[in-house]
Amino acid sequence: MLNNIFQALSQLGLTAQKRAIHIQFANQALNTEVFLQKIQGQHAINQGVTAELICLSTNATIPLKQFIGCQVAVDQVTDTGTLFRTTGIITEAVQGQSDGSLTLYKLKLQDATALWHKRRNSRVFMNKTVLDIVQTLFKEWQQRSPLFASSLTLDISGMTQDYDIRPFVMQANESDYDFITRLLRSEGINWLIDEAELNVANSNSPIQAQKLRLIDDNNQYQALNRRTIRYHRSSATEQYDSMTSLIAERSLQPTAVHIQRWQADALEQEDGAGSVQRSHQHSGQHDNASLGLEDAWHFTPAWMQDLNGEDGATASGNNQIEKINQNLGHYHDAQAKQFIANTTVRDTQVGYWFKLNEHPEIDQHSGSDQEFLIIRKDWFNQNNLPKDLDQQISQLVEQSQWQYSNNSEERQANQLTLQRRSIKTVPEYQPLQHRPAAHPQRAKVVGPSGEEIHVDEWGRIKVRFLFTRNDDHQHDGGAGSNDNDTDSAWVDVLTPWAGEGYGARFHPRIGEIVIIDFFDGNIDRPYVTGRLHEAQRSPTKFDNQGQLPDTKKLAGIKSKEVQGSGYNQLRFDDTTGQISAQLQSSHAASQLNLGKLSHPKTEAESEDRGEGFELRTDQWGAIRAGEGLLITTHAQEQAQGEHLEAQTAKQQLEGNQSNAKALSEVAKNQQTDELESVEQLQAFAEQIQDKISRFEQAMLLLSSPNGIGLSTSEDIHLSADGQLNQFAGDSINLTTQKNLIAQASQKISLFAAQGGIKQVAAKGKFEILAQGDALDVIARGGIQIISTENTIYITSPKEINLIGGSSGIKINSSGIFPTTSGKFEVKAGQHLFKSGASVSTPAIDLPDCSAKQTQAAQNGSAKVDLS
Repeated sequence: MLNNIFQALSQLGLTAQKRAIHIQFANQALNTEVFLQKIQGQHAINQGVTAELICLSTNATIPLKQFIGCQVAVDQVTDTGTLFRTTGIITEAVQGQSDGSLTLYKLKLQDATALWHKRRNSRVFMNKTVLDIVQTLFKEWQQRSPLFASSLTLDISGMTQDYDIRPFVMQANESDYDFITRLLRSEGINWLIDEAELNVANSNSPIQAQKLRLIDDNNQYQALNRRTIRYHRSSATEQYDSMTSLIAERSLQPTAVHIQRWQADALEQEDGAGSVQRSHQHSGQHDNASLGLEDAWHFTPAWMQDLNGEDGATASGNNQIEKINQNLGHYHDAQAKQFIANTTVRDTQVGYWFKLNEHPEIDQHSGSDQEFLIIRKDWFNQNNLPKDLDQQISQLVEQSQWQYSNNSEERQANQLTLQRRSIKTVPEYQPLQHRPAAHPQRAKVVGPSGEEIHVDEWGRIKVRFLFTRNDDHQHDGGAGSNDNDTDSAWVDVLTPWAGEGYGARFHPRIGEIVIIDFFDGNIDRPYVTGRLHEAQRSPTKFDNQGQLPDTKKLAGIKSKEVQGSGYNQLRFDDTTGQISAQLQSSHAASQLNLGKLSHPKTEAESEDRGEGFELRTDQWGAIRAGEGLLITTHAQEQAQGEHLEAQTAKQQLEGNQSNAKALSEVAKNQQTDELESVEQLQAFAEQIQDKISRFEQAMLLLSSPNGIGLSTSEDIHLSADGQLNQFAGDSINLTTQKNLIAQASQKISLFAAQGGIKQVAAKGKFEILAQGDALDVIARGGIQIISTENTIYITSPKEINLIGGSSGIKINSSGIFPTTSGKFEVKAGQHLFKSGASVSTPAIDLPDCSAKQTQAAQNGSAKVDLS
């Protein structure tokens, strides 16, 4: 039963030796049930192998899943009798119509890279070349898929160049096929599906894995075993296969390539060599320059490696621009002229070259111009069945509604797309086409353990893309899914202001969720556009209070202490009737509050605290102005005046200076000391400029129209290296609950122009000492010395003179001597005159003040100790 199809064909004379094509399945059961009638396929450099197989079977109930994933080998008998093999995997199976005796099956054969289309992924690679990435993925496929491992091997012997180490590459919702080929295209690397054995001894030879050959140089393409192909007509009587038709095709292509891109480390647009004219001549009527067909590209910005070179990535530069320029130019050159050949040569293979002989035009050339590289092959071949069976199959195909050409005159043929071997082959690369769509996405900020902020010199950060999975990144120690700084290259952070050493700086912190976008839509050039509040990561809570939407009228910026709970904030409160602004550091509740002050808001409104401004802290404060400081309560409505406008204070100082000067003149005329500080006050007032409202010197001015108060529960200290001046338009009042002590290293001078001077000691002694000189008490009127309850002593160790008018009394140690020009009258109740006696003078030891002062001045001491 299992051999019915082959028994039937054998009875018709179609034995294995007479078949043009053979098929071998890795599933041995299918080898006895399925007969290959026809194959029609396509094979190309940078595309792979695809073929449609029309098969016959006497079994109408073969499960289609028996075909799927089955390795097959199709062998074609060549003109030399050898078997030319094409292998692959069955990826599609369709059951056709059955007439009871025969059933059709249509199978799709593809190389193993077709499996790459069936796996879509998102992942990242750091500090890898394109070749590194391809090898990593290939190894993973071999480990995960036994079918793939047994169907395809990787051959990199055709790679002759060194490739850049890229700091960051992303696969984003791409099939592995699209991802791998995108990378190969970007580097100008060709990929070619080749057979482990192109020719086999018999159709039972074991099925071997195909080879994925990576090639970056035309010299790596091999010659066909036959090396030459003859140009000749096709005929059934011809013993050997030949080329029957060769058509040259030429199409106009860009004649120049210009590549531009932004080079961040140079801070300029890089143009490489500019617009590069191709040496390949496209027209016999016009030179390339006059055609002006420029292929100008503005590429995505150059990648930027670690600024310290720690990642080992290749530094970006002009070499990359030049390489892209060359590859695009080579592609245009290859597309400018190609050849379409129709042949019957069954063992032609894509990615191999041959020399064409006996062609009337090609023979006129020499050398490499006669050598052609096969870049594409479309072919068909079929077994020659008896006419009745062939018609039966055609009817079943028609009933199955399959497209099927049955040319009884031509059982096999192929069409080759050729280019001269000397023309460099590169894959097509359209930067806007050969890349995935890039859309904004979330990522998590990552960094080394123990850090909260991790940035480089440019403020770039590291992120983990949320799609990354641990299983996809084990090849590199988990880099990409480790939740640390190994998960990405440095990523730029968009900022609203970026100048040379100035701008806005708000570094994303580890653990935050950021939004990633991509420069020019290039998935390999991510940058941070902003951040999101989601889930428990609530929006900013000013003063650590309230929440949205209750506090929606608050706006501003709030930071967080690194590895702490403190914060800084700039808060704008736009609540109706409570508009205010606040600059605050939570340390010591240090704040500058402006406007209509209110308590921190937990709801839409809060209680008022006052109006105006408040500068406060729980710890120390300082106000420092190097050119001068004005503190005033003089009004300046709506800030319409100058910043340091202090004319009212200046006028008041000048008025007081005039009054003081006049009083000083009076004191001078009254033979007392004039004020030394009058001129200093005038000089101080002159420091306040009228027109430009500024201070000429770094002075502090306090001014108020309604009074200034100083109050403390401890001490107030006033100190000046110069003069300490007090002027009042009214009285100066000094009151103390204890002592009032005035000391001067020079002198003390008091003058009252009117109203007199009164000194009263309510209790205790009233003591006046002139320790170093005389004491003068002079009055225009009388002088009274009265003791209401005790004795009055007038004492001198030398002499006392009492003079009134022209009379006087002199008292000294020699005696008492009255003198008068008038009457000497003594009235007494009794006159007693006794013998002489002496009176002792009390000793008073006065300190030597002048000597103490002189010594203190010589020592530079500001304090004179009179003890």
